[in-house]
Amino acid sequence: MNLLAEAVGFGLVTAAVIALAAVGLSLQVSVTNFVNFAYGDFMTFGAYITYSANVAGLNFFPAVLVGAAGTGLLGVVSNWVIFRPLVKRKSRTLVLLICTVGLSFIVQNAMVLIWGTNSDRYTVSIGNALHIGPFLFTPGDLILIAVAFGLLALLHIFLQYTRFGTALRATSNNSDLAQACGIDTGRVITWTWAISGLFCAVAGVGLALETNTLRPALGFNELFVIFGAIILGGIGRVYGAMLGALIIGILTEVSGMFADPAYKGAIAFAVVVLVLLIRPQGLLPSRGRSA
Repeated sequence: MNLLAEAVGFGLVTAAVIALAAVGLSLQVSVTNFVNFAYGDFMTFGAYITYSANVAGLNFFPAVLVGAAGTGLLGVVSNWVIFRPLVKRKSRTLVLLICTVGLSFIVQNAMVLIWGTNSDRYTVSIGNALHIGPFLFTPGDLILIAVAFGLLALLHIFLQYTRFGTALRATSNNSDLAQACGIDTGRVITWTWAISGLFCAVAGVGLALETNTLRPALGFNELFVIFGAIILGGIGRVYGAMLGALIIGILTEVSGMFADPAYKGAIAFAVVVLVLLIRPQGLLPSRGRSA
């Protein structure tokens, strides 16, 4: 029973990382209506910027802010240079998807050129494991869960109780109608890329801390787990992404008790497929354009 509780605790930490990444990507998908396959590499980019800032002498938490800002800027520039011109030309979604794959290769190879192929590690200590009730957490785990909860709560407040959040939700549901109502959808999309970049950078740092390694393919290897959370929760549904991340995070860790840990991802996806066979629209169905 103690082992099960510990596995659930590890699953909560994994879910916190997946939730940050899945919410950021889901937000971008809901507004732009296409999936950014370079998202995993954006996560790694944010983790590397944080690493470089920390190595240069900046304290860890300010370094995370630098990494988040740098990744948000990368998202905004990618949108301005690549995706906005294609959307204006009314390019097909397939063209946009292929461009995101190309962007993934560009970002990943740029990281190899800058930081090399060797694995790096953050110098920050996550502390010794502590028993909190039946669970086993390090101080770093607790901070990661608290940061994830705080950012997700702030996003909820931002989406529900601010004018810009209302504009973002309107753009997500129907961008043409939102523009006809006077909403600057271009500005909304730009800021969505920035917010998505912030969330994926923090998720990338959390993933690097959780796995205790930092390498160019780190985020790319996690991409399909993030997709699984988004699909399970409902494509384009931010709150569905949170729910999907919680389920997959706990499931992957608990399944490691009964099977080879190497198959944790496969087991999680098998459950996702099973759920989607019963409920194809996901646990929280999509609305608007993202459907």
